[in-house]
Amino acid sequence: MANTEPPPPNPLENRRRVEFEQMSMPFTGGKGKTLLFLSIFVACGAASAYMFFVQNMPWTDMRVIAPAIGALWFGLRLFMTLTPRS
Repeated sequence: MANTEPPPPNPLENRRRVEFEQMSMPFTGGKGKTLLFLSIFVACGAASAYMFFVQNMPWTDMRVIAPAIGALWFGLRLFMTLTPRS
């Protein structure tokens, strides 16, 4: 014999939101992500350029290459957030 009772309701669907879930976060929207990635990209690029041009460190120094890699990474993330999804 088939049981025709409906499944029990999901308790997570109708629960009340906690106070910290209702607060708006500053970098949750599309513009906030873009601003955050852009600022980190600029900061990493500026740190790498400063160490290379002002402090005259070689490209192979970790104080030059690490921020440069970070700038490349966040530049890629910025590109990914700005391109439309198809």
